Amino acid sequence: MFRLLIILFLTSYLTTTVSASDIDLSQSKISPEMEKVPGGAIAKVNVILKNTGNRPSDGTDLTIGFPENGFFIRIDELPELKRDDEAREITARVNIPAGEEYRFSFDLLAPRSEINKSISMHIEVRNLLANDLVAARWNSDASIKITSVPTTGGIVIGGLRFNPPPIGLVVWLGCAVLLFVWLRSRMNWIAKHPKASQVTSNVRQLPSYGIAALVMFPLGSMMVAGGMAWRDLQTMTNWKESQATILGRREVVKTSKDDRSAVEIRKGIQSRKTTIRKPEFALKYLVVDREVISSGFDTGSSINVGSQIIGKAAIDEMVTGQTITCWYDPADPAIVVVRRGFGGASLFYGLLPLPFLCFGLWQLRRIRNCARDLEMIESNVA
Repeated sequence: MFRLLIILFLTSYLTTTVSASDIDLSQSKISPEMEKVPGGAIAKVNVILKNTGNRPSDGTDLTIGFPENGFFIRIDELPELKRDDEAREITARVNIPAGEEYRFSFDLLAPRSEINKSISMHIEVRNLLANDLVAARWNSDASIKITSVPTTGGIVIGGLRFNPPPIGLVVWLGCAVLLFVWLRSRMNWIAKHPKASQVTSNVRQLPSYGIAALVMFPLGSMMVAGGMAWRDLQTMTNWKESQATILGRREVVKTSKDDRSAVEIRKGIQSRKTTIRKPEFALKYLVVDREVISSGFDTGSSINVGSQIIGKAAIDEMVTGQTITCWYDPADPAIVVVRRGFGGASLFYGLLPLPFLCFGLWQLRRIRNCARDLEMIESNVA
């Protein structure tokens, strides 16, 4: 019995001694310098790998996954540093002395296309030679909120900044209100006129707001299409050319569901998903004598029908570190594209509402003719 107690004591002592002198990375920490970052800005992330054990953590494997909704554009020099764009990760192998820390940092670029989303990242360190593999392994996640780009225009009242709507929207709304008021007054006048039955049998097939919508919404869609076409034209005529270095690349995936009809719901047919995949690049280029880092691919005016991959050849051919030609907006150099020109969406959205506009204009002409005929009848009577 005495020997058994001695054996248990020695086993407990040796286990405690080994555990206390082993590698412990559990107190490591990842800390972004800011919780929120505007789209197009760079966020710095600090990492502290802390070994609180009594044994050096030599050959510690470090893995940093590429961020979701962001770009990995810079990292401090690390031993055996490797970047794998296909696996979307960065690996290294560091030595952390007992009771000491290993510090480094890296930079992330927040795309302008991911406003109100978060850059999420994952980091993991481990030492497979440790006695306690649980304590010698640490992983953590962090995220940074992407906010809208702050504006400097507008009107400041009482410390608050108010940005007026675009002039085109103001003009469109004003025309819509005027058209609705004119239609309502003319249609009410026609309906109450004692001679109305002589010129029309059913002038109120559509309410005034319906006719106004048939005219103004197609015109609004055509105005948007015109704006898209104008921007596409500017990329070819007014935007400046520069040579850019690719700092990173990613694939933007957008998924949408098609609504099911009542018949499809009863039959148990699942909603159809449409997935659009498009590349986006983090670029470093010169604007006059100033270095700019931003992200982009095309003007965004391409037509997407069904599930498809846009620019797959581009993302396969353009790799990190490669120098390519880009074009940036001189009014806002952070807006950059590597594929310019017309995408086709302006033509599609410009032609699609034409039948509705024609029908709305026909209704307007019908009401105008009715009012003119009634005015002629009144003048003949007088």
